[in-house]
Amino acid sequence: MNRTITWAATAALALSPLALAASSTAAPSVHAKAAKTYSVTAKVNTDVAIAKEDTVKVKGRVTPKAKGQKVILQQRVGNKKKWTVTGSAKIKKNGTYKLTDKPTTPGSREYRVLKPGSNGIKKGFSKPVQVEVYRWENLAYRTAGPNTNITPGGVNIGAQFYGASLFTSTANTASTIEYTLGRKCIQLRATYALTDESATGATGAVTVSADGTVVANKALAVGTIFADETVDITDAFRLKIDATATAPATAPTAATAAVATPEVLCTR
Repeated sequence: MNRTITWAATAALALSPLALAASSTAAPSVHAKAAKTYSVTAKVNTDVAIAKEDTVKVKGRVTPKAKGQKVILQQRVGNKKKWTVTGSAKIKKNGTYKLTDKPTTPGSREYRVLKPGSNGIKKGFSKPVQVEVYRWENLAYRTAGPNTNITPGGVNIGAQFYGASLFTSTANTASTIEYTLGRKCIQLRATYALTDESATGATGAVTVSADGTVVANKALAVGTIFADETVDITDAFRLKIDATATAPATAPTAATAAVATPEVLCTR
């Protein structure tokens, strides 16, 4: 009985180095290193921009540092899945970079920055950052809704010509026009006045409403010009313009109220 136990113990001791060796071979080394990937951060200077006016600046840092190597700016607009390359820049000594983009079209867009792989380090991407881009559009060019006694066209105000404007067609007649904006616009800018063809003593008024809320109300007379005024129309679905132009008895048809070169700041 004792000899059996002693032999079994001896055999176990003899086999234990082999078992340990086999175990060591099968298990991955705890010191094995995973392949490195570039880490890229990115942030923008604004989350709202105006097409053809504002410049979007994208800044960040690359780790590990890669002085003199390039980072690539990518963007995609709206619901598009494909990323488009729109710029590149060199990484500075401290690992930072600066990229710029000047949007020309409206719409929601995402930016991200790519550091291509190099020196045995895999490529890395920053997290996407979003910017909403708006563009000024002439209101008179948009499809109008209900319209009574208001005509699009050019007008003369203060000896200056304003193209693509809205003006009353007939004096002493209630006038109105509506536009559907679909909650895609945030500002309206325009000039309000009686035209130069209006007789001395003529008067008028223009009221602008966004979904029934008055955002501009102008009392007009010859020589009174409300130039290039901007109002907030954020989240407006429907915009309505009401206007009147009252002619004096001496010239019963010579009165025209105008909303000159009205523009709305909209995204897609």
